[in-house]
Amino acid sequence: MNRVKLSVAVALVAYAAIAQAAWPEKPVHLMVGFAPGGSDIGGRIIAQKLSEMWGQPVVVDNRPGAAGNIAADLVAKATPDGYTILLFVNSYTINTSVYKGLTWDALKDFAPVGRYTSSPMIVVVNPKFPVKSLKDVTEFAKANPGKLFFGSAGSGTAPHLVGELYAMQTGAQITHVPYKGSAPSVMALVGGEVQLSFAASSSVSALVKDGRLRPLAVTTSKRDPQFPDVPTVAEAGIPGFDADIWYGLVVPTKTPPAIIKKISADLKNALDDPEIQAKLRQNGLEPAFMTPEQMGELMKRDVARWKEVATRINLVLD
Repeated sequence: MNRVKLSVAVALVAYAAIAQAAWPEKPVHLMVGFAPGGSDIGGRIIAQKLSEMWGQPVVVDNRPGAAGNIAADLVAKATPDGYTILLFVNSYTINTSVYKGLTWDALKDFAPVGRYTSSPMIVVVNPKFPVKSLKDVTEFAKANPGKLFFGSAGSGTAPHLVGELYAMQTGAQITHVPYKGSAPSVMALVGGEVQLSFAASSSVSALVKDGRLRPLAVTTSKRDPQFPDVPTVAEAGIPGFDADIWYGLVVPTKTPPAIIKKISADLKNALDDPEIQAKLRQNGLEPAFMTPEQMGELMKRDVARWKEVATRINLVLD
């Protein structure tokens, strides 16, 4: 009996090795839940490199709509063979808690492959708003409850929840104004419709550099290399504050471990390429590889954290 079990185990290991070596034998689809030109920028850079490494096309398939939920649903239900991958933005860790009637769960229906980039958010204000620091913003908000408006790319997005997290930790009373995407929200800030935004570095860096927006702090634990003189939120007086926008790859949960291991290893090799690193940084994205295990822990942390914030503000979306 033990010999039979051993033979089966050996056969399974051999089969997994063969599957890993042969994969991919056809085009791979990278599903993106958002319109071209935004969240998919880093994904397209990675996809091109993986295509070269694999000798197979990696097709970037944009399926925008419902805050990325359409693409997530497609991948959750896809055949678990590694040929359908989801570009996972950390906003999915928010979606899984705040949207009613979702047909997928971020932690149950996806197996993490690896994180590839991270982008800090920058707390930015319209230059006409008479504040010089994040402390000034907090004091203004407390002295003028309900009169400080912050814009975001939409309800339930990472910039929205980060703004709410700031309000929770400081007691500042700020009013959220959702827009239909990051570009409209940034233009609303430039135009003076709102005074404040917690925006992805990649979406506001050019406007900061030409003086159309004033940076007050970055939301990550470390300063943004693009703006070394801008303090972190923690340095600006809110200890332990650390939030970013990060991107990774996930596959359906039942995908063979050997295939996940291969994609993850190749993702790391792609990120080790100086040319790929340069292309990512040119777009405001910092290469930041995580193994499947590390990304899995990050997903669990973010789901718990954003669920707490969403519950505190009674955020439920259709």
